[in-house]
Amino acid sequence: MSFNVTIDTSAQAPHGPTTTKRHPSSGISVLIVGAGPVGVYTALECWRKGHNVRIVERNPAASTQGDSFTVAPQIINHITKFWPDMAEENERISEEPWISYYRFNGERVTEPAAFDFGTKNEEGVAVPEAKMRRHFRPKFLKMLISQLQRLGIEIEYGFRAVDYYETEDGQHAGAIFADGSKIEADVVVAADGIGTKSYKAITGHEVRAWSSGWATFRATVPVDCITSDAEVNERFGVLDNGHPVIQMWRSKECTMVVYRTKDVVTWGLMHKDKGLAEENWHKSVEPEQVLEIIAQSPEANELPDYAKRLIRAAPSGAIVDWSLLWRNPQPVTTSPRTGRIVQAGDAAHTFLPSSGSGVNQGIEDSIYLASCLQLAAADGAKADVKMATKVYSKLRFERVSCCQKLGLLNHERRVNIKLAADASKVKIEYGRWIWKHDPEQYVYDNYTQALDHLQHGTPFQNTNIPPGYVHKPWSVDQIMADIEEGKPVELEGDWS
Repeated sequence: MSFNVTIDTSAQAPHGPTTTKRHPSSGISVLIVGAGPVGVYTALECWRKGHNVRIVERNPAASTQGDSFTVAPQIINHITKFWPDMAEENERISEEPWISYYRFNGERVTEPAAFDFGTKNEEGVAVPEAKMRRHFRPKFLKMLISQLQRLGIEIEYGFRAVDYYETEDGQHAGAIFADGSKIEADVVVAADGIGTKSYKAITGHEVRAWSSGWATFRATVPVDCITSDAEVNERFGVLDNGHPVIQMWRSKECTMVVYRTKDVVTWGLMHKDKGLAEENWHKSVEPEQVLEIIAQSPEANELPDYAKRLIRAAPSGAIVDWSLLWRNPQPVTTSPRTGRIVQAGDAAHTFLPSSGSGVNQGIEDSIYLASCLQLAAADGAKADVKMATKVYSKLRFERVSCCQKLGLLNHERRVNIKLAADASKVKIEYGRWIWKHDPEQYVYDNYTQALDHLQHGTPFQNTNIPPGYVHKPWSVDQIMADIEEGKPVELEGDWS
């Protein structure tokens, strides 16, 4: 199964009534560049907030790259509350997996259990507000596109952005595409991922990326690939209660994750990067190459034969070797002159898989941005887009930075012997401050104070970060140096 999936939208829902309430027109036109999950959710939210939406995508048809991701409680709650047309489908096309931990030799360390977000009922099961859903990326994106079609918004394909600009009078921004065409709007949202060209207008330079020293093999294959092997099928089966289970296999130099549903088996195997991995969904490796890399690990002989047969079951072209790259937090995500070019999702911030935050923080971006623009136009005057996007950046950066820091430390706890030997040095949790968050309400509660802070210097402190934590600038190099020197990596405040 390829990581590059074309989505059939021919049977999508036709334009028709929606149960989602739309706010009055803001008069703000928004061009969204990129029709992945973050771009499409931005289009949905901007429509709901009364903005005039246009969305373009570089690919020639609806498609996506990647495998699966976790949608966290704060996003599930938002879909349920504001997008009832999608709420039932969101449940139907996703899974609520449990998790169990294993040694690299296949010995189970913990029994399967529901994810613990810190709130469970008497039976030990997570309460509804704290449930997460695991999505297969193409199905999730198809659901979002279907909702766009209900609203009468069509994605325009074949528009690959090669540059972004602001008009001389500062009243509009635009994107320039590979064929030389241009599209302008009051606000242009760059949701076109890691390779975005919007950095030229925002910081003037690309975000530096460098190797973490690690990479991960990733594959998603149809269940049919393993059902003929009775042992593999049983070892990596669905639980008797119907829940799929995420198996986490750990050793000093390798971490393997296996996730099996009724339709597919997804696995990943993190390993020392030999300089061959890339951030590229199109470059595949063969199963025997994976096993050759594993064989170089001191724990290679521990891996059971049935796990190796799982790897060998992947068809040719089904495995990628994804490089795990470091990138520092980026405090500037809007164009400094007019604020009319804004980054969202991976274009603004990237996450390691260990953060569990990538798509969730990208969708939070869309909710924050649409709400900030709405409030900027709420007084009936000409919307001050520059200040609206500055407030967006002010409200987002510290929270995103905390999630990135947590992802880095989660990663290091898995692979760094110094941290693994003394886990008490770092508190690693997917805390309430993340999943209990209400993105829209937070903007409504804090927009005015953040605006006053930016305009007049009045005191303002974000509260969408861990309670008791005061944000300080940090870098990957600084944290890694502290770890190497054996210094405690303190997370001040309550990250639980």
